Amino acid sequence: MQLSTTTALNSQKPKRKVKKHTTTITVPEEAKCDCIGPPHPLSNLRHTRFYVPPDETILERQYRKARQHTQEWNQAFWASHNANFKKMRQEFIQNNLRQKYGDSTGKQTLTSDEMSKFYKSFLDKHLDMHREYNKEWYKRNVKNLFLSARMTKLRGLNLASMSSLLQ
Repeated sequence: MQLSTTTALNSQKPKRKVKKHTTTITVPEEAKCDCIGPPHPLSNLRHTRFYVPPDETILERQYRKARQHTQEWNQAFWASHNANFKKMRQEFIQNNLRQKYGDSTGKQTLTSDEMSKFYKSFLDKHLDMHREYNKEWYKRNVKNLFLSARMTKLRGLNLASMSSLLQ
């Protein structure tokens, strides 16, 4: 009897308060922060609209422009890559369906094993391109990190000097 009472007590967990998530829609031109857009249909990347503060320093401008250039480069790479991937995948599917089923109509699909041959082949053919992309991606992001660190350090120095003036 004691055991069943304990079980009954444990099953009655206290109710949690559910916080409602609110979304505010902001017009990007009026936002005082970076705005992230929907995914691009081909690259699948989300475009970032970078906020430009009215008192933007030279270093902040360099950092923002470096991030924009990285985004544009990344967008161009993945849009081209994904278009090429989709085209090659469609050709592979059509060729293999023709070989497998001839000209018959109806539901015609390839198995996951058959598709895995395409994926492996595609990755093997594009290995050097992906390797170069990764090298460039790391270079650009290290540059962005250094600019960000310099900016953060400068902000810290500016805050420290302003607070010493106020004392």
